[in-house]
Amino acid sequence: MIRILTSDFKNYEKKDGVKITHPMSNENGIVDQLKKVLKETKKVVFVASDINSTPDSVESYARIFFDSIKMVGITFNEYYILDGTKVDKAREYIEKADLVFLCGGDTYNQHLLFEKMDLKLLLSTYSGVVMGQSAGAINMAEHCFNSPEELDESEPVFFDGLGLTNINIEPHFVYDVTNFNENDKYQRNAIINESYNRPIYGQCNGSHVFIDDNNIATIYGETYLITNGNIEKICDNNQKLVISNSISRHI
Repeated sequence: MIRILTSDFKNYEKKDGVKITHPMSNENGIVDQLKKVLKETKKVVFVASDINSTPDSVESYARIFFDSIKMVGITFNEYYILDGTKVDKAREYIEKADLVFLCGGDTYNQHLLFEKMDLKLLLSTYSGVVMGQSAGAINMAEHCFNSPEELDESEPVFFDGLGLTNINIEPHFVYDVTNFNENDKYQRNAIINESYNRPIYGQCNGSHVFIDDNNIATIYGETYLITNGNIEKICDNNQKLVISNSISRHI
């Protein structure tokens, strides 16, 4: 199985409340890599981020993803959407899929959706490409850390994920805290505190982690390692950092 953990590949923007689709950004080579590892393009499955999302809302984001990859020359024969109303279709949709995309959004509610559709079991025998964005990438970990985003009403922080990797990412990472509000500061402090228990990779938008069939993980683009209370930039844009058996080296 190929696994790709992403933060934001800049495939749409909002103008006057309207979502405008853009081609999936090839920053740090993610489009080229995706084209290379997709052995076939018969079937793609978009998995929602919230067990309670309305079908119309999920479809609008799914169409943005589908259209953005079409714009870069990645087209499939069949397009499927999995949300809370189609849990019973999960096995049928994922079986023989070439790409399973776990979208961004509400991390914990997505976890509840994954549990309801028994996604961890379904992916345990899957051999295609799994691509997670933001919340989807967080949920790919064996043991998830969902950093709290609000002072008083944050969701559960710790829960078991899909077990596709032992890498914990913090998506949309911003190193400079100058413009942080109280919620941002609260979240950053929680991340720092948790870094004493596990390494966390602060993944900036446009960056990603690529894990190949041999379980070798490669970081592409601007990424920070947060561990033991310290934050260190370990990779920059147009660089890559290969991690294999806890040994890292720049290329």
